[in-house]
Amino acid sequence: MRKTRQIILIAIVLLTALMPLFAGGDGEKTKTQKVTIWHCAQGSNADVFDKIIKSFNEGEGKEKGIEVEAIYQGKANDVLTSVNAASGTDSLPDIAMMDATAAIDMNHSKYLVTIDRLGIDTSDILPCAISSYTSENGLLALPFNASALLFYYNREIFLGAGLNEPRTLDDLIEIAKILGSKGYTAFAGVPATYELTYFIGAQNGLSYMVNNKNGHEGAPTEVLFGKDGTYKAFLEKWKELYDTGYYNPISSGVTAEFTSGRCASMLASSSNLASIMLAVQDEFEVGVAPVPMVNEDATGGAVISGGALFAFSDSDAVKTVLEYLVSPNVQIRWSEGTGYVSVNLKAYDITEYKAIMWKCGPIKTASDSLIHSNPDLVNVWLPSAYSIYYAFQANIADVLNGKDIDTAVDEMVATVQSALDTYAAQNP
Repeated sequence: MRKTRQIILIAIVLLTALMPLFAGGDGEKTKTQKVTIWHCAQGSNADVFDKIIKSFNEGEGKEKGIEVEAIYQGKANDVLTSVNAASGTDSLPDIAMMDATAAIDMNHSKYLVTIDRLGIDTSDILPCAISSYTSENGLLALPFNASALLFYYNREIFLGAGLNEPRTLDDLIEIAKILGSKGYTAFAGVPATYELTYFIGAQNGLSYMVNNKNGHEGAPTEVLFGKDGTYKAFLEKWKELYDTGYYNPISSGVTAEFTSGRCASMLASSSNLASIMLAVQDEFEVGVAPVPMVNEDATGGAVISGGALFAFSDSDAVKTVLEYLVSPNVQIRWSEGTGYVSVNLKAYDITEYKAIMWKCGPIKTASDSLIHSNPDLVNVWLPSAYSIYYAFQANIADVLNGKDIDTAVDEMVATVQSALDTYAAQNP
Protein backbone atom coordinates (compact mmCIF):
# COMPACT_ATOMS: atom_id res chain seq x y z
CA MET A 1 0.00 0.00 0.00
CA ARG A 2 2.83 2.30 0.92
CA LYS A 3 4.55 1.55 -2.37
CA THR A 4 1.34 2.34 -4.24
CA ARG A 5 1.08 5.75 -2.51
CA GLN A 6 4.68 6.55 -3.49
CA ILE A 7 3.97 5.72 -7.11
CA ILE A 8 0.86 7.94 -7.08
CA LEU A 9 2.83 10.86 -5.54
CA ILE A 10 5.57 10.52 -8.16
CA ALA A 11 2.95 10.53 -10.91
CA ILE A 12 1.33 13.68 -9.52
CA VAL A 13 4.70 15.47 -9.39
CA LEU A 14 5.47 14.49 -12.97
CA LEU A 15 2.05 15.57 -14.23
CA THR A 16 2.38 18.91 -12.45
CA ALA A 17 5.76 19.51 -14.10
CA LEU A 18 4.40 18.60 -17.54
CA MET A 19 1.16 20.62 -17.33
CA PRO A 20 2.63 23.82 -18.94
CA LEU A 21 3.73 21.74 -21.90
CA PHE A 22 0.28 20.27 -22.39
CA ALA A 23 -1.31 23.71 -21.87
CA GLY A 24 0.39 24.81 -25.10
CA GLY A 25 -0.85 28.25 -26.14
CA ASP A 26 -1.87 29.36 -22.67
CA GLY A 27 1.66 28.84 -21.37
CA GLU A 28 3.10 30.87 -24.21
CA LYS A 29 0.62 33.72 -23.81
CA THR A 30 1.74 34.38 -20.25
CA LYS A 31 5.26 34.96 -21.53
CA THR A 32 4.31 37.35 -24.35
CA GLN A 33 5.24 40.97 -23.71
CA LYS A 34 2.81 43.49 -25.17
CA VAL A 35 4.09 46.80 -26.56
CA THR A 36 1.50 49.46 -27.33
CA ILE A 37 2.16 52.15 -29.93
CA TRP A 38 -0.05 55.19 -30.39
CA HIS A 39 0.45 56.54 -33.89
CA CYS A 40 -0.69 59.27 -36.27
CA ALA A 41 -0.23 57.52 -39.62
CA GLN A 42 -3.26 58.11 -41.85
CA GLY A 43 -4.66 56.76 -45.12
CA SER A 44 -2.22 54.79 -47.25
CA ASN A 45 0.57 55.56 -44.75
CA ALA A 46 -1.44 53.78 -42.04
CA ASP A 47 -1.79 50.73 -44.29
CA VAL A 48 2.00 50.56 -44.70
CA PHE A 49 2.59 51.02 -40.97
CA ASP A 50 0.09 48.30 -40.09
CA LYS A 51 1.82 45.89 -42.48
CA ILE A 52 5.19 46.66 -40.89
CA ILE A 53 3.78 45.95 -37.42
CA LYS A 54 2.17 42.74 -38.67
CA SER A 55 5.51 41.59 -40.11
CA PHE A 56 7.18 42.22 -36.76
CA ASN A 57 4.51 40.32 -34.84
CA GLU A 58 4.72 37.35 -37.19
CA GLY A 59 8.51 37.34 -37.35
CA GLU A 60 10.92 38.77 -34.80
CA GLY A 61 8.14 39.48 -32.33
CA LYS A 62 6.94 35.88 -32.35
CA GLU A 63 10.49 34.62 -31.91
CA LYS A 64 11.15 36.91 -28.94
CA GLY A 65 7.72 36.77 -27.35
CA ILE A 66 6.78 40.37 -28.13
CA GLU A 67 3.45 41.50 -29.57
CA VAL A 68 2.92 45.07 -30.78
CA GLU A 69 -0.51 46.68 -30.75
CA ALA A 70 -0.63 49.80 -32.95
CA ILE A 71 -3.50 52.18 -32.19
CA TYR A 72 -4.39 55.20 -34.33
CA GLN A 73 -4.95 58.29 -32.18
CA GLY A 74 -5.53 60.98 -34.81
CA LYS A 75 -3.13 63.64 -36.02
CA ALA A 76 0.22 64.24 -34.32
CA ASN A 77 -1.24 66.92 -32.08
CA ASP A 78 -4.05 64.54 -31.07
CA VAL A 79 -1.46 61.96 -30.06
CA LEU A 80 0.30 64.58 -27.92
CA THR A 81 -3.01 65.53 -26.28
CA SER A 82 -3.71 61.87 -25.51
CA VAL A 83 -0.21 61.30 -24.14
CA ASN A 84 -0.42 64.33 -21.87
CA ALA A 85 -3.83 63.20 -20.61
CA ALA A 86 -2.56 59.65 -19.94
CA SER A 87 0.69 60.70 -18.23
CA GLY A 88 0.90 59.24 -14.74
CA THR A 89 -1.73 56.58 -15.47
CA ASP A 90 -1.69 52.97 -16.63
CA SER A 91 -3.09 54.15 -19.98
CA LEU A 92 0.18 55.70 -21.14
CA PRO A 93 1.46 53.81 -24.21
CA ASP A 94 4.90 52.26 -24.41
CA ILE A 95 5.67 54.25 -27.58
CA ALA A 96 4.02 57.26 -29.22
CA MET A 97 4.54 58.56 -32.74
CA MET A 98 4.55 62.37 -32.62
CA ASP A 99 6.14 65.30 -34.43
CA ALA A 100 8.44 68.11 -33.28
CA THR A 101 5.57 70.08 -31.74
CA ALA A 102 5.60 67.49 -28.94
CA ALA A 103 9.26 68.03 -28.13
CA ILE A 104 8.87 71.00 -25.79
CA ASP A 105 6.32 69.08 -23.67
CA MET A 106 8.25 65.83 -23.76
CA ASN A 107 11.52 67.55 -22.85
CA HIS A 108 10.03 68.23 -19.41
CA SER A 109 8.00 65.04 -19.03
CA LYS A 110 9.07 62.87 -16.09
CA TYR A 111 7.46 59.90 -17.83
CA LEU A 112 9.58 60.05 -21.00
CA VAL A 113 12.35 57.49 -21.43
CA THR A 114 15.11 58.99 -23.57
CA ILE A 115 16.72 57.02 -26.36
CA ASP A 116 20.04 57.36 -24.53
CA ARG A 117 18.56 55.66 -21.48
CA LEU A 118 17.29 52.79 -23.66
CA GLY A 119 20.82 52.33 -24.95
CA ILE A 120 19.91 52.30 -28.63
CA ASP A 121 22.80 52.72 -31.06
CA THR A 122 22.00 55.71 -33.31
CA SER A 123 25.30 55.91 -35.18
CA ASP A 124 23.59 54.90 -38.44
CA ILE A 125 20.74 57.44 -38.14
CA LEU A 126 20.73 60.64 -40.23
CA PRO A 127 22.69 63.28 -38.26
CA CYS A 128 20.12 66.00 -39.01
CA ALA A 129 17.38 63.70 -37.70
CA ILE A 130 19.27 63.16 -34.46
CA SER A 131 19.84 66.91 -34.08
CA SER A 132 16.16 67.62 -34.57
CA TYR A 133 15.14 65.59 -31.51
CA THR A 134 18.11 66.31 -29.26
CA SER A 135 17.82 68.65 -26.30
CA GLU A 136 19.91 69.48 -23.27
CA ASN A 137 18.39 66.31 -21.75
CA GLY A 138 19.58 64.02 -24.54
CA LEU A 139 17.89 62.35 -27.50
CA LEU A 140 14.18 62.65 -26.73
CA ALA A 141 12.86 60.39 -29.49
CA LEU A 142 14.01 58.02 -32.19
CA PRO A 143 13.50 59.55 -35.67
CA PHE A 144 11.22 57.37 -37.77
CA ASN A 145 9.04 59.10 -40.37
CA ALA A 146 11.49 61.63 -41.80
CA SER A 147 10.55 63.97 -44.62
CA ALA A 148 11.59 67.20 -46.28
CA LEU A 149 9.62 70.09 -47.71
CA LEU A 150 9.73 70.11 -51.52
CA PHE A 151 8.75 72.37 -54.39
CA TYR A 152 6.22 70.39 -56.48
CA TYR A 153 5.53 71.62 -60.00
CA ASN A 154 3.60 70.66 -63.12
CA ARG A 155 6.34 69.58 -65.52
CA GLU A 156 4.14 69.89 -68.59
CA ILE A 157 3.34 73.53 -67.85
CA PHE A 158 6.94 74.37 -66.97
CA LEU A 159 8.43 72.63 -70.01
CA GLY A 160 5.79 74.11 -72.29
CA ALA A 161 6.87 77.57 -71.15
CA GLY A 162 10.58 76.70 -71.41
CA LEU A 163 11.09 77.04 -67.64
CA ASN A 164 13.50 75.37 -65.27
CA GLU A 165 13.04 74.73 -61.56
CA PRO A 166 13.46 77.88 -59.42
CA ARG A 167 16.61 78.13 -57.29
CA THR A 168 15.59 81.31 -55.50
CA LEU A 169 12.43 83.28 -54.79
CA ASP A 170 13.58 85.75 -57.46
CA ASP A 171 13.43 82.87 -59.93
CA LEU A 172 9.94 81.97 -58.73
CA ILE A 173 8.83 85.59 -59.16
CA GLU A 174 10.03 85.59 -62.78
CA ILE A 175 8.38 82.20 -63.38
CA ALA A 176 5.10 83.60 -62.07
CA LYS A 177 5.25 86.49 -64.52
CA ILE A 178 5.90 84.16 -67.46
CA LEU A 179 3.24 81.62 -66.52
CA GLY A 180 0.78 84.39 -65.73
CA SER A 181 1.19 85.79 -69.22
CA LYS A 182 0.17 82.37 -70.54
CA GLY A 183 -2.95 82.24 -68.39
CA TYR A 184 -1.69 80.10 -65.51
CA THR A 185 -1.77 80.58 -61.75
CA ALA A 186 1.88 80.00 -60.92
CA PHE A 187 1.78 79.13 -57.24
CA ALA A 188 -0.65 78.50 -54.37
CA GLY A 189 -0.35 78.37 -50.59
CA VAL A 190 0.56 80.49 -47.58
CA PRO A 191 3.65 79.56 -45.53
CA ALA A 192 3.42 78.90 -41.80
CA THR A 193 5.96 77.80 -39.16
CA TYR A 194 6.93 74.64 -41.05
CA GLU A 195 7.83 76.45 -44.28
CA LEU A 196 9.42 79.36 -42.44
CA THR A 197 11.93 77.11 -40.72
CA TYR A 198 13.27 76.67 -44.26
CA PHE A 199 12.96 80.23 -45.53
CA ILE A 200 14.38 81.72 -42.33
CA GLY A 201 16.68 78.91 -41.21
CA ALA A 202 18.60 78.54 -44.47
CA GLN A 203 19.51 82.24 -44.67
CA ASN A 204 23.15 83.23 -44.15
CA GLY A 205 24.15 79.58 -44.09
CA LEU A 206 22.30 79.03 -40.81
CA SER A 207 19.81 81.14 -38.88
CA TYR A 208 17.48 80.39 -35.99
CA MET A 209 13.97 81.66 -35.39
CA VAL A 210 14.48 81.76 -31.61
CA ASN A 211 17.48 81.47 -29.32
CA ASN A 212 18.96 78.39 -27.65
CA LYS A 213 19.35 76.73 -31.03
CA ASN A 214 15.63 76.98 -31.83
CA GLY A 215 14.86 75.69 -28.34
CA HIS A 216 17.03 72.58 -28.51
CA GLU A 217 19.50 73.80 -25.89
CA GLY A 218 16.93 74.95 -23.38
CA ALA A 219 13.52 76.59 -23.55
CA PRO A 220 13.68 79.53 -25.99
CA THR A 221 13.48 82.95 -24.37
CA GLU A 222 14.12 85.35 -27.23
CA VAL A 223 12.85 85.81 -30.79
CA LEU A 224 15.67 86.18 -33.33
CA PHE A 225 13.94 86.40 -36.71
CA GLY A 226 13.06 90.06 -36.20
CA LYS A 227 16.36 91.58 -35.18
CA ASP A 228 18.46 89.58 -37.66
CA GLY A 229 16.24 90.61 -40.59
CA THR A 230 15.52 87.09 -41.85
CA TYR A 231 11.74 87.30 -41.60
CA LYS A 232 11.71 90.73 -43.28
CA ALA A 233 13.89 89.40 -46.12
CA PHE A 234 11.39 86.61 -46.70
CA LEU A 235 8.34 88.91 -46.54
CA GLU A 236 9.81 91.33 -49.09
CA LYS A 237 10.28 88.55 -51.65
CA TRP A 238 6.92 86.95 -50.87
CA LYS A 239 5.15 90.27 -51.40
CA GLU A 240 6.90 90.60 -54.78
CA LEU A 241 5.56 87.16 -55.71
CA TYR A 242 2.04 88.24 -54.74
CA ASP A 243 2.33 91.48 -56.68
CA THR A 244 2.84 89.54 -59.93
CA GLY A 245 -0.89 88.80 -59.73
CA TYR A 246 -0.36 85.11 -60.46
CA TYR A 247 -0.05 83.71 -56.95
CA ASN A 248 -3.08 82.31 -55.10
CA PRO A 249 -2.62 82.88 -51.31
CA ILE A 250 -4.94 80.16 -50.03
CA SER A 251 -4.24 78.39 -46.74
CA SER A 252 -6.37 75.28 -47.37
CA GLY A 253 -7.11 73.10 -50.38
CA VAL A 254 -3.68 73.79 -51.86
CA THR A 255 -2.97 70.20 -52.88
CA ALA A 256 -6.32 69.98 -54.68
CA GLU A 257 -5.47 73.16 -56.61
CA PHE A 258 -2.20 71.61 -57.73
CA THR A 259 -3.38 68.09 -58.53
CA SER A 260 -6.34 69.45 -60.52
CA GLY A 261 -3.96 71.53 -62.64
CA ARG A 262 -5.40 74.85 -61.47
CA CYS A 263 -2.00 76.02 -60.18
CA ALA A 264 1.41 75.16 -61.54
CA SER A 265 3.35 74.72 -58.30
CA MET A 266 3.17 74.44 -54.52
CA LEU A 267 5.20 73.51 -51.45
CA ALA A 268 4.46 70.18 -49.74
CA SER A 269 6.20 67.51 -47.72
CA SER A 270 7.81 64.55 -49.46
CA SER A 271 5.50 62.45 -47.27
CA ASN A 272 2.57 63.71 -49.37
CA LEU A 273 3.98 62.00 -52.44
CA ALA A 274 1.68 58.96 -52.41
CA SER A 275 -1.52 60.99 -52.10
CA ILE A 276 -0.36 63.53 -54.71
CA MET A 277 0.49 60.86 -57.26
CA LEU A 278 -2.80 59.07 -56.59
CA ALA A 279 -4.74 62.29 -57.20
CA VAL A 280 -2.80 63.29 -60.32
CA GLN A 281 -2.71 59.78 -61.83
CA ASP A 282 -1.83 60.27 -65.54
CA GLU A 283 -3.10 63.83 -65.93
CA PHE A 284 0.39 65.34 -65.91
CA GLU A 285 3.94 64.60 -64.81
CA VAL A 286 4.87 65.85 -61.36
CA GLY A 287 8.27 67.46 -60.96
CA VAL A 288 10.04 68.15 -57.66
CA ALA A 289 12.88 70.41 -56.58
CA PRO A 290 14.37 71.74 -53.35
CA VAL A 291 12.56 74.67 -51.73
CA PRO A 292 13.63 77.91 -53.46
CA MET A 293 16.12 79.93 -51.41
CA VAL A 294 15.13 83.40 -50.19
CA ASN A 295 18.36 84.70 -51.74
CA GLU A 296 21.76 83.49 -52.90
CA ASP A 297 23.11 83.58 -49.33
CA ALA A 298 20.45 81.16 -48.03
CA THR A 299 22.69 78.12 -48.32
CA GLY A 300 21.77 76.30 -45.10
CA GLY A 301 19.75 73.63 -46.87
CA ALA A 302 16.66 71.80 -45.65
CA VAL A 303 15.13 71.19 -42.23
CA ILE A 304 14.09 67.63 -41.54
CA SER A 305 10.41 67.22 -40.75
CA GLY A 306 8.03 64.35 -40.16
CA GLY A 307 8.00 62.63 -36.80
CA ALA A 308 9.66 60.35 -34.29
CA LEU A 309 8.96 57.63 -31.74
CA PHE A 310 8.85 58.72 -28.10
CA ALA A 311 9.25 55.96 -25.48
CA PHE A 312 7.55 55.72 -22.08
CA SER A 313 8.91 52.34 -21.01
CA ASP A 314 12.52 51.24 -20.65
CA SER A 315 11.87 47.55 -21.24
CA ASP A 316 13.97 45.38 -23.54
CA ALA A 317 10.80 44.75 -25.57
CA VAL A 318 10.41 48.47 -26.32
CA LYS A 319 14.06 48.71 -27.28
CA THR A 320 13.66 45.72 -29.64
CA VAL A 321 10.59 47.25 -31.32
CA LEU A 322 12.27 50.64 -31.80
CA GLU A 323 15.41 49.08 -33.26
CA TYR A 324 13.26 47.07 -35.66
CA LEU A 325 11.33 50.14 -36.86
CA VAL A 326 14.49 52.05 -37.79
CA SER A 327 16.34 49.06 -39.27
CA PRO A 328 17.42 49.48 -42.92
CA ASN A 329 14.96 47.05 -44.51
CA VAL A 330 11.98 48.38 -42.56
CA GLN A 331 12.91 51.96 -43.43
CA ILE A 332 13.11 50.96 -47.11
CA ARG A 333 9.58 49.50 -46.96
CA TRP A 334 8.32 52.60 -45.16
CA SER A 335 9.95 54.93 -47.70
CA GLU A 336 8.69 53.02 -50.74
CA GLY A 337 5.14 52.96 -49.46
CA THR A 338 4.87 56.52 -48.14
CA GLY A 339 7.40 58.94 -49.61
CA TYR A 340 9.19 59.42 -46.29
CA VAL A 341 12.96 59.12 -46.55
CA SER A 342 15.01 56.49 -44.76
CA VAL A 343 16.46 57.68 -41.46
CA ASN A 344 18.91 54.78 -41.54
CA LEU A 345 22.07 55.59 -43.51
CA LYS A 346 22.74 51.90 -44.18
CA ALA A 347 19.65 51.80 -46.39
CA TYR A 348 21.33 54.16 -48.86
CA ASP A 349 23.86 51.45 -49.73
CA ILE A 350 21.21 48.80 -50.38
CA THR A 351 20.33 48.19 -54.03
CA GLU A 352 16.60 48.20 -53.34
CA TYR A 353 16.68 51.72 -51.87
CA LYS A 354 18.92 52.98 -54.66
CA ALA A 355 16.34 51.69 -57.13
CA ILE A 356 13.54 53.46 -55.23
CA MET A 357 15.42 56.77 -55.36
CA TRP A 358 16.20 56.28 -59.05
CA LYS A 359 12.52 55.67 -59.87
CA CYS A 360 11.10 58.23 -57.46
CA GLY A 361 12.36 61.78 -57.85
CA PRO A 362 10.73 63.19 -54.68
CA ILE A 363 12.37 60.62 -52.42
CA LYS A 364 15.80 61.18 -53.97
CA THR A 365 15.42 64.97 -53.87
CA ALA A 366 14.30 64.88 -50.24
CA SER A 367 17.09 62.47 -49.26
CA ASP A 368 19.76 64.53 -51.01
CA SER A 369 18.44 67.74 -49.45
CA LEU A 370 18.68 66.33 -45.95
CA ILE A 371 22.02 64.57 -46.34
CA HIS A 372 23.73 67.69 -47.71
CA SER A 373 22.15 70.22 -45.35
CA ASN A 374 23.78 71.87 -42.37
CA PRO A 375 23.08 69.37 -39.52
CA ASP A 376 22.64 72.30 -37.11
CA LEU A 377 19.67 73.53 -39.13
CA VAL A 378 16.94 72.13 -36.88
CA ASN A 379 13.20 72.49 -36.52
CA VAL A 380 11.91 75.07 -34.05
CA TRP A 381 10.45 74.08 -30.67
CA LEU A 382 7.84 76.61 -29.63
CA PRO A 383 5.18 76.72 -26.93
CA SER A 384 1.66 77.32 -28.27
CA ALA A 385 2.99 75.89 -31.54
CA TYR A 386 -0.35 75.57 -33.31
CA SER A 387 -1.57 79.08 -32.49
CA ILE A 388 1.76 80.48 -33.70
CA TYR A 389 1.40 78.44 -36.90
CA TYR A 390 -1.85 80.25 -37.74
CA ALA A 391 -0.50 83.58 -36.51
CA PHE A 392 2.27 83.40 -39.13
CA GLN A 393 -0.26 82.74 -41.88
CA ALA A 394 -2.40 85.67 -40.76
CA ASN A 395 0.63 87.93 -40.53
CA ILE A 396 1.74 87.06 -44.06
CA ALA A 397 -1.79 87.60 -45.34
CA ASP A 398 -1.75 91.09 -43.75
CA VAL A 399 1.43 91.94 -45.66
CA LEU A 400 -0.06 90.72 -48.92
CA ASN A 401 -3.07 92.93 -48.25
CA GLY A 402 -0.90 96.02 -47.83
CA LYS A 403 0.35 96.13 -44.24
CA ASP A 404 3.77 97.75 -43.80
CA ILE A 405 6.38 94.98 -43.64
CA ASP A 406 8.31 96.45 -40.70
CA THR A 407 5.07 96.74 -38.73
CA ALA A 408 4.14 93.16 -39.59
CA VAL A 409 7.55 91.91 -38.46
CA ASP A 410 7.23 93.76 -35.13
CA GLU A 411 3.76 92.32 -34.58
CA MET A 412 4.89 88.75 -35.29
CA VAL A 413 7.91 89.14 -33.02
CA ALA A 414 5.57 90.37 -30.25
CA THR A 415 3.24 87.39 -30.75
CA VAL A 416 5.99 84.79 -30.48
CA GLN A 417 7.79 86.63 -27.67
CA SER A 418 4.57 86.72 -25.67
CA ALA A 419 4.24 82.93 -26.01
CA LEU A 420 7.86 82.48 -24.88
CA ASP A 421 7.40 84.80 -21.87
CA THR A 422 4.18 83.05 -20.84
CA TYR A 423 5.84 79.67 -21.05
CA ALA A 424 8.83 80.85 -18.99
CA ALA A 425 6.51 82.26 -16.30
CA GLN A 426 4.59 78.98 -16.12
CA ASN A 427 7.74 76.84 -16.09
CA PRO A 428 10.24 78.66 -13.82
